[in-house]
Amino acid sequence: MDLFGMLYLDELSHGLANLSMFPYFDMAHYIVSVMALREQPGVLDVSRVSPLACWFSSMLYCFGGAVLSGIMLAEPPVAPLSNGTSVLLASTIWYLVFYCPMDVVYSCAALLPLRLVLSGMKEVTRTWKVLGGVTQARSKYKDSLLVMIAIGWARGAGGGLISNFEQLVRGVWKPETNELLKMS
Repeated sequence: MDLFGMLYLDELSHGLANLSMFPYFDMAHYIVSVMALREQPGVLDVSRVSPLACWFSSMLYCFGGAVLSGIMLAEPPVAPLSNGTSVLLASTIWYLVFYCPMDVVYSCAALLPLRLVLSGMKEVTRTWKVLGGVTQARSKYKDSLLVMIAIGWARGAGGGLISNFEQLVRGVWKPETNELLKMS
């Protein structure tokens, strides 16, 4: 017997492709992104002194790829923030990760098994973002493969690419941590 035939991988892949990203996969993306921000040195102090700066940094982590691809395509960089439902969901997760009593949400999400599941779900979301970036670039530049690749890359990895700007928002700037210089 064929092992792959028994696993029904073809049906599984089509089923995963048809899954809606909202709300579960988006929630996983937001949780992992906000947790990555929280684990940066000095962020907890900023969250206590200036919650607005912390919130804005979190939104840059969550929507950085869409903001960066919008800038690259000469579209409004605030357009990703026009989806009120997504911003409200990301803001709720930001609040729970940073301000939940006794750090219950952060502690639970930081457990290795749950963190692995959330990270896997975030990577599924990243593939959708790359595809969305390529599609967005193709609608404007039909014959430019390099532009499509660049926009897809920016859309998928935008949170890390605009981390220097996010650090400026928090009042910390470390150019040596630029994602283009030291890719993760």
